[in-house]
Amino acid sequence: MTKAPSSLDPSHQPSVMLFHRAVARGSCPSYTGGMARPILARPFVFMAFAMLALAAGEPESGPDVVRPTVQLRNSEKRGSGTIIASVAGDTLILTAAHVVKGASDLTVELHRHNLGYSSTGLTEGGGWPRLVKAKVVAADPDGDVALVRVGGMVALPHVARFDPSAALPARGDVLTSVGIDRTLFLTRWRTSVQGTAMIDIHQGDGGPRPFTVVTRYPEHGRSGGGLFRADGAVVGVCTGQLSLKPGTPKVGVFASVVSIRRLLEGQGLVKAAATPAGKP
Repeated sequence: MTKAPSSLDPSHQPSVMLFHRAVARGSCPSYTGGMARPILARPFVFMAFAMLALAAGEPESGPDVVRPTVQLRNSEKRGSGTIIASVAGDTLILTAAHVVKGASDLTVELHRHNLGYSSTGLTEGGGWPRLVKAKVVAADPDGDVALVRVGGMVALPHVARFDPSAALPARGDVLTSVGIDRTLFLTRWRTSVQGTAMIDIHQGDGGPRPFTVVTRYPEHGRSGGGLFRADGAVVGVCTGQLSLKPGTPKVGVFASVVSIRRLLEGQGLVKAAATPAGKP
């Protein structure tokens, strides 16, 4: 394994650093057993405490980056995702490739906040959440990004924006992470960018890809959740956590905007993801 340097170069060059086996432990990635599984017997249980999760997070300001967030069920596992396009009959969700790896029974949970209700929290009972079948459109295992499609549904009112010209976040930039921790808590928090790392997560055969490294590391279940600029544009997808070297604090690792753009371009979906909700 290549020894990781003690700090990140903010220059964002492709050779910033290379971890031949930099694997995030104990949080998001399924390849380390970290993708969340349900921790309660959830059917028909109203979990009012889950609705309090946002109160403990950062105050909401600017564009709404919470309501486009959904939870995905891949068999017994859970992950987060971000709605990036939605018109009548066709909704696209951005998530992490490891969240949908080997998907055979993929569904998306739609909660009240996804459909325009004022509440922002996860509850069960009374017909919630609404479960809709989904399928994987495309995935880049090396970049840890994937697109999921839901068909046959009305256009959803809350959609995150993708900026086709977005650059890699600069060192010191403050971004917002949104995701569903431990399958229960829809939260958002702010974090600072440390830099860009070239990481080989050994989930495909394409070699290292750029990942955005931030100061705060994610919890179980946040995999696939979005990382957002202050203007609401999504610039990353939650992958996991790692330590740069033994004994140092863990950091958060997010699939980069470069990998997101590459995936969308490969499917001819950049324009769709850059179109605001409600417009053709």
